[in-house]
Amino acid sequence: MRQVILAVAVLGLSPVSAAASSGPLALRVPPGATLEQVQLGERIFHGQAAGGKCSQCHGGDAKGTANGNDLTTGLWIWGEGTVHDIKATILHNMIAAPNMDGQLTPSDVDAVADYVWSISHHKP
Repeated sequence: MRQVILAVAVLGLSPVSAAASSGPLALRVPPGATLEQVQLGERIFHGQAAGGKCSQCHGGDAKGTANGNDLTTGLWIWGEGTVHDIKATILHNMIAAPNMDGQLTPSDVDAVADYVWSISHHKP
């Protein structure tokens, strides 16, 4: 556990990343994205950037609440779990429930989709 906390501090990741992925180095980066993009998506997801509100419904650990499904299992209600499908779901939710996701720009949505893909694709 001490190594995880040290790695979290050194890499500047939040403890949620470490817990959700068995350590910060276990985060996967989707094809075409960067680690920085995934980290920005994490901050948006947790309301630390861009007014993101994702964790309010999906939980701080992204394991779901009564209002939002678990995003860590790799099981999807809509789509196949690709970054494209995750992004489409976020955009759909933003239209269906305006302002519930914050005022996200297209690049913010890209970052959140990359983060959600990352936390749902754990390294073994």
